[in-house]
Amino acid sequence: MAPAERASRCAAASGADDASQPSQAATGADYPPQSSTHKTRKRSCSQPQPKHKKKKKVPTYYRRKVATWDIPATPEEKDVLMEEMKELEGEMQRLTRQAELLRPREALMRRQLSNKMLRDMVHSQRLAFARSMLTLLCFPQCDKDTGPFDSRMRLGKDPAEREATLLKLKRRRLKCAYEFMMERQRHMNPTSEFCDQKKFVATNGDICSERFEIIPLVDARSVKPVFDALEDFVCNAEIGMSEVSGDITIRENDDPQKSSSVAQHRLVTTIADIVQMDTNNVAFAEYRPPGPPGSGEEEIGFSINDAIDEDELFPYRPLERVRQDVTVIIMVAWHRREGGEPIVVLSRWWFLRLRRSSIHVPPFVADRIRNGLDKFGAAMVAAAQHAAQSAAEA
Repeated sequence: MAPAERASRCAAASGADDASQPSQAATGADYPPQSSTHKTRKRSCSQPQPKHKKKKKVPTYYRRKVATWDIPATPEEKDVLMEEMKELEGEMQRLTRQAELLRPREALMRRQLSNKMLRDMVHSQRLAFARSMLTLLCFPQCDKDTGPFDSRMRLGKDPAEREATLLKLKRRRLKCAYEFMMERQRHMNPTSEFCDQKKFVATNGDICSERFEIIPLVDARSVKPVFDALEDFVCNAEIGMSEVSGDITIRENDDPQKSSSVAQHRLVTTIADIVQMDTNNVAFAEYRPPGPPGSGEEEIGFSINDAIDEDELFPYRPLERVRQDVTVIIMVAWHRREGGEPIVVLSRWWFLRLRRSSIHVPPFVADRIRNGLDKFGAAMVAAAQHAAQSAAEA
């Protein structure tokens, strides 16, 4: 309501009240003053009146729908609704069967997706492992030796001085070899057969071959006969090399004594009647018998062959012969299987380096040299196995 309209209505109401009251002149008495109630009502007319709350408008379609709820359906409408209900129930059953058929397929798809994610993860890990292995594989290609011996071996002409030098080197060489072999087998099963071999050309042109293997000797009952057989084979290295390779090998120094723990092998091999090859090695051997019962000390045998770097008595001839440096470490020791059964195991590591020379070496000659060492090593293992079997049958 507008303010002007409210004001006019209040004025009209006020005029009507004045007209309904008798005048003072007609009654002859003073009209009593207006009551407080009347004043309050007059004041309320001057104030704005509160608005009435509008009712929410109900849509027409809803009123019509509610109006039809109480109307009973005809038989024809019931039949139509029943048919629709049957169709919907049939559709629901069809969708249920379809969902049951698709459920195994969805599970298969989830497994396939999970397998693909696992394969991708494994592939990424293998690539990372391959990159790590590449660093390790490239390390031996340097021109430095990868063996455990870091000190060079130089021998003079005086026999007493030579022997003193070799005896001094023996203890350190055996200690380094033992630590090296134990580290190579630290995270491996020493009772399971294993072999790892690499053939490569070093950065300085040297032709190299490296091999590490573990050979369980099932028939062995003791370390001693196996170790003795290996020492006999090494003492007659020139004979074994000639037999297995077909190339003649001769010894230039005196024959070593089998009872000595230090021996030198100065050998010359004629490869395919084309190239002569120098090999100058020193062999260190040590056998440790088992300790007293309860001491935990078991018998072990060590054999080391290491190349001599400089020898004044038997110098290398680089203008006439190619030079072959061979380092071999052999350990024969007791190990225990998972069930606690003891077994003798032969562990061996070698590194061959055919030095780059001004003499032309055909590729097939280089392969023959490397293969000759493989054959020599196989013959050595055969000798150890034969000794173990013979000792068991005795």
